[in-house]
Amino acid sequence: MVKALLFDFDGTLADTGFILFKVYDRLTMRHNIEKMTHEELHEMRSLPIRERFKKAGVPFFKLPSLAAEAVHIFGEFIGSAEPFPGIEDLIRSLKDRGYTLAIVSSNTHRNINSFLAAHNLEYFDVIQCSSSLFGKHKIIKRALKDLGLKSEQAVYIGDEERDITACKKVPIRIISVTWGYDYLSLLQEGEPDHIAEKPGDILTIVEKM
Repeated sequence: MVKALLFDFDGTLADTGFILFKVYDRLTMRHNIEKMTHEELHEMRSLPIRERFKKAGVPFFKLPSLAAEAVHIFGEFIGSAEPFPGIEDLIRSLKDRGYTLAIVSSNTHRNINSFLAAHNLEYFDVIQCSSSLFGKHKIIKRALKDLGLKSEQAVYIGDEERDITACKKVPIRIISVTWGYDYLSLLQEGEPDHIAEKPGDILTIVEKM
């Protein structure tokens, strides 16, 4: 029986794609990184995350410092972000049905809490954050520990192939969503437990678990 839902933030709850482009533009200017067009960046949505950085010419050793700088820039624009259509109704419906809700994200507590307060979505019992792009399984485990739940009592919801990889390491079931960053074809390659094409699908899937 599912007792809790753990949500990714960017690309799952919050439509922040336009902010990521702003962050990218700022970082390329500051660090003399060869700039790709937004169209080229969109095309990379079919590639695993490591291949994206390689194609963009960003060395892996620079990722920690760039990630820390990126979330700071991100905070300048978080006030313009909106929930994806249907997310607000989904969160309230899940809470009304007694599900425990959490967020697991590479973003910061400050950015996430600012977004939740702005949209009256302060329904989450736990928010776990980490700047690591490749250690998400660790913060999923921390969130489960904070909730006092076993992995089989929860399900994760995310929009990226790396979310699927992280969930398999826990292991925990995952619902991949198609309205976020990664293309459906990439998500399917990762073989998630379920795929949701709209927020309402998540409630339907969870209720059948």
